[in-house]
Amino acid sequence: MTMAKRRPLILGNWKMHGTGSDLAEVERIDAAVQALGVEAGLMLPATLIERAARRARAVAIGGQDCHAAAQGAHTGGVSAAMLRESGATMVLAGHSETRAGDASSVAAKAHAAQAAGLAVVICVGECERSADARALVAAQLRASLPPGLDRSRAAIAYEPVWCIGGSAVPDAAHLARIFEMLRGEAGEARLLYGGAVDGGNAAELLALPGIDGLLVGRASRSADDFVPVLEAAAGA
Repeated sequence: MTMAKRRPLILGNWKMHGTGSDLAEVERIDAAVQALGVEAGLMLPATLIERAARRARAVAIGGQDCHAAAQGAHTGGVSAAMLRESGATMVLAGHSETRAGDASSVAAKAHAAQAAGLAVVICVGECERSADARALVAAQLRASLPPGLDRSRAAIAYEPVWCIGGSAVPDAAHLARIFEMLRGEAGEARLLYGGAVDGGNAAELLALPGIDGLLVGRASRSADDFVPVLEAAAGA
């Protein structure tokens, strides 16, 4: 299944980084998003979402995880509705650093997110380099997609776990095989690549067939590092 090249979506995941003093970076990134006219979001710690959403004009603000339940005795849990009330418009589901249990728990989170009005980014990826990566990721994705998912408001982020926090990305042939499979499974959902993304490789990644955007980790925490990725998207 082939689709026309889409306007890139660039998401930054701050992970467990950021306090109130870092909201100045949100404002700098927001200004760059507005100036460049790109589509971008920041997935922030829950403690920053409300304050960041009040400051942001062009960049979307999202959460990094949500509980599958709407409410209940889940100490420390944050529901999708809580994120939405705080100003989030999207949320990650199934990032390797939050994935617990089997993929059905990811599907439950994705369902809860869309029920609360959030766009959802479902994360998949193999833990180690493997000749069977395509089959492994396909099985993981199928189990992570909830019935009735509105794929027009969803994205699938492929993050090979062995690349996260590193400096190298998979070769183009590997990515072509994975993204061809993802397109067949994901329908109209947007397809993102994540893992060791920075300003030095963003343009090359966005030029690869099937990649609709990027999920950026450490390079998203400062405007100096993130703006080159946004500029690559503007030129894609």
